Amino acid sequence: MRGLLLGMAAGLLAIGGFATFGGIAAEPASGVPDPSKAYQVRANCHNGYDLLFEEFARGTRPSQQEAQWAAAYEEARGVRQACPAPPQSLLDRTNGHVVSTEQGMSGVASFAADQKDPVAMFEAGLAFFNGKFGQEAVQEGYDLISKAADLGDPEALYTKGVLIARGQIDDKADYPKALPLIEAAARAGHVDAMFMAGAIAMGGHAGRKDPKAAFEWFRQAAERGHFYATFMAWDMLTRGEGTRKDFDLAYRLARRVAQDGQVYGAVMATSALLQGPEPAKHEDEILYWMDYAIKHGDKALREQMAPLRQQAHAILTRPSAAPNYQPRAFRACPMKTVCLVNHYTGVQNCTTNKDYWSDCDG
Repeated sequence: MRGLLLGMAAGLLAIGGFATFGGIAAEPASGVPDPSKAYQVRANCHNGYDLLFEEFARGTRPSQQEAQWAAAYEEARGVRQACPAPPQSLLDRTNGHVVSTEQGMSGVASFAADQKDPVAMFEAGLAFFNGKFGQEAVQEGYDLISKAADLGDPEALYTKGVLIARGQIDDKADYPKALPLIEAAARAGHVDAMFMAGAIAMGGHAGRKDPKAAFEWFRQAAERGHFYATFMAWDMLTRGEGTRKDFDLAYRLARRVAQDGQVYGAVMATSALLQGPEPAKHEDEILYWMDYAIKHGDKALREQMAPLRQQAHAILTRPSAAPNYQPRAFRACPMKTVCLVNHYTGVQNCTTNKDYWSDCDG
């Protein structure tokens, strides 16, 4: 029976064509989100100031608090002081916004030129590089991103590293040149940089493969809520690559993924239980997670999981048994908050997740 169960675990890993990530450009499996999804929050006083003008042009007036903050931003610009932290209501809307208005660019450019504000340099550079103010400014945009990276801005370090790694600057991918930039951003707390540093180390794209370093980067990104980093940490734990095998921790990570709304977490949870030392002891949970994937997954996932579900039922239970399968009760894992504080603006971006890395839920 043990051999049959391990064979089923291997079948689960092949669902959707998703085996080991092993690199940067993997295709997602059925039910798995886009691997290129950004998790790092990019909301600051500069792109927030521009967003108010963009919203006003669409007929949305700022709140009184936001209008007062905009006045304080302009005052800080005039007396060459650091820009004030935006209201949370504005930050909540600003994530990922790229400067696009003349008024916003005027303010951002002043902070960049007069105060050598690296965040302003990056935001101006990103807007120029993305062609928001004409294609002729693209090179100027990259130059500003580079200057912000030289000043240590995590977003600029990561962006410059990604552009170099993807060959968007010299028409040739250069991972050895990109890696120090990405790792510097990761050390500064940039969650997407942590994941990419892990992927580069795992795939050996900048030289020798380093699974141990890869696992550590994936672990740090997973603690901050990065789904793909969580998957990679789970995968390495089940294979004992870069770390010791730990099916209990792998199962906790899989449950976290499922509880966060990612259906593929049910596949991960099933596989971890099947590979563990006593799979028959947890037959209700195995069938529960299989049923969960079939119920909540898309058509492709359901079609691939259904025959494995039938096989598992035949191996693990009596044919006549038809209980309402439920996972066992668990103790609650503690919550862990991890923050990144911008070293120039003082804006703090935090993520709070359950600390599945501690010995909980056992």
